[in-house]
Amino acid sequence: MMIKLCGIALIGVVCVSVLKALKNEISGYISAAAGLLLVGSSFALLYPVISYIGEISSETGFSIYIETVLKALGIAIISQTTADICRDCGENAIAGRVEFAAKASIMLLSLPVVKSLITLAFEVMER
Repeated sequence: MMIKLCGIALIGVVCVSVLKALKNEISGYISAAAGLLLVGSSFALLYPVISYIGEISSETGFSIYIETVLKALGIAIISQTTADICRDCGENAIAGRVEFAAKASIMLLSLPVVKSLITLAFEVMER
């Protein structure tokens, strides 16, 4: 599968390079399409890992922690890909705002875990 993904990436780079010489405004769209195709295919690779982690988390009782980490990972991957596409299109300011919004989302997502860890720390200190 990785060889196919590398092939897609190389084909995308060649297409973008050729189109930059002919029509520069189209090359950003081709780059974005290739990037989205690669990310989508990468998620297909991650599906077995995520399902296995889901099984483990339901058995161990740490599901809230593992679920939070997986959601944060998803936010990070999606926002990084979006920011990279924005940068490829020359929109650095928008890319920076996407990354900031992702960091804020991850912080908000992690609040229940932080609260749980602080509560646990106080319980340990009281013993």
